[in-house]
Amino acid sequence: MQRTLTLLTAVLALAPAASLAQELVVEKSTTVVVKEAPKPSPITFTPYGFIMLNALFNDAPFAGNKTYPGFPLPCPAAGASSGCNQGGLFLMNANQTRLGMRIGFDDTAGWTMAKLSGLVEVDFGGGIAGGSTSSANFYSPVVRLRKAYMDANWGIFTVRAGQDDRIVSPLRPTSLAWIQQPLFQYAGLLHGRAPQLALRLVSETKDGVAWSVIAEALNPQDVTITTAGTTSVSPGTAVDFGAGNRSRMPNFEGRVSAGYRVGGIKLVDLGIWGGLMKQRYVVPSVAGGPTDTDVDVTGNIFGADLTLNLWFVNVLGSIYQSKGYSVPGTLPAQTVAFKVAGSPLALVVPVNAYGPKATGGWFQVNVRPIDAVGVYGGWGGTQTPYSDIAGTQLSALDTRVQNYTWAIGAVAYAGKNWRFGAEYAVTRSWFYGGQFASGGQLAISSQLVF
Repeated sequence: MQRTLTLLTAVLALAPAASLAQELVVEKSTTVVVKEAPKPSPITFTPYGFIMLNALFNDAPFAGNKTYPGFPLPCPAAGASSGCNQGGLFLMNANQTRLGMRIGFDDTAGWTMAKLSGLVEVDFGGGIAGGSTSSANFYSPVVRLRKAYMDANWGIFTVRAGQDDRIVSPLRPTSLAWIQQPLFQYAGLLHGRAPQLALRLVSETKDGVAWSVIAEALNPQDVTITTAGTTSVSPGTAVDFGAGNRSRMPNFEGRVSAGYRVGGIKLVDLGIWGGLMKQRYVVPSVAGGPTDTDVDVTGNIFGADLTLNLWFVNVLGSIYQSKGYSVPGTLPAQTVAFKVAGSPLALVVPVNAYGPKATGGWFQVNVRPIDAVGVYGGWGGTQTPYSDIAGTQLSALDTRVQNYTWAIGAVAYAGKNWRFGAEYAVTRSWFYGGQFASGGQLAISSQLVF
């Protein structure tokens, strides 16, 4: 009896321990079978872009550009026996097609404590393969890098490095036909992209006041003049890409803006901007003066842009005043002027160079009463005073001193991704010698956006 009681006591004493061991085994087993959720990749890739087809009907010849009504030929064409209305064409192309990729990486828990991102964007506007302009080779366009930049963002502050749009004349009109080379190019809308380093303070909000302050140092994408009469200036050797690069100084541009948003849409937005650039021209020889003379010219620009959205009406506009600010979109007469004398033309000693003045601007009114259809009309122009180019190498008969463009169009939206457009634009030009030229283009377009 005593032995039985002793055994029973031992069993009862071991029972809690056995139960605890069983619970530990179960708990351990449960821990093993529970798998951790896979961690999302810290890097995101977002493709975007569009596929574009344009059918273009030109009713007059345009100089140096088959896809945009920018510069009609003078009347009559310089160095040609034909009159002003000889020419025109019909063509179809898809070289405005654009592909891009956005890249994001959240490093807020890392060394930089920033949200890092980048963007790479290409189109097919890099010219014609082999440099041929024949109709057979025109449809082999070269891929062109449009944008490639990286951002480091801390709240409203961002450092941007890479190639991006310049911030003078930043607005782009609504158009399907003229995107790669924007509508109103050469008519008051400067444009272009450049390698740059930018500091950006941008406060965006879905509802309420939004503002920005942006400053950039850019590679000078100047329109270099290679001759002054019979005397070469800034020769285009392989190691010196232009007068802006020769200055050994970047372009500096800045813009401040303020506006009000409702539901993420800009109800009103006003931007004020300006730019400064330095150009160095090398004059190899001047009669009665030294050889290899460096001539520096400082250019500047200031302007403003405005966006309004009132119910189903959208208004865009921009104006500027410049002095020798030589960037893509400027007329030849707006680049730099060298005082000349005699026949043949010779540079005046000492070499006198300056930036001619220019005034430009454009506006566009878009009306979209229903989601499926929108229509627009707009006008833009730019001009340089005759007095600023008199007595210079620019005082030639075929120097273009005024350019105006007006345009109308309709865009149909088949949902969010597919669009169709019918647009007509006319460009008119006046020349220093009094000639006048005009040309129009009808464009029928289809665009698939993704």
